[in-house]
Amino acid sequence: MTSDIIARSGRLIRQGGAFLLQGDDGTPLELRLMRVPVDHVGKSVTVTGRMLAPGLMEVDGVRGS
Repeated sequence: MTSDIIARSGRLIRQGGAFLLQGDDGTPLELRLMRVPVDHVGKSVTVTGRMLAPGLMEVDGVRGS
C-alpha cells in the first residue's frame, strides 16, 4: 500500500491472539504491533503507523485518547 504515516482512533480490542482497532466509524482494523499495549486494551486510543493492506496496519505508536 503506502508508506505514509497515518493516524486512526478507536477502541483497542484483543481478539484471540490479534489486536484490533474498532474504529470510531465502526470499521475494524487489524494491527501489527512491535509491543503489546495491554494497558490500553478496551480503551479509546489513537494509533499511528502505515497501512500494509486494506484493513491491516503496522503500528509505530499507541496513545490513549
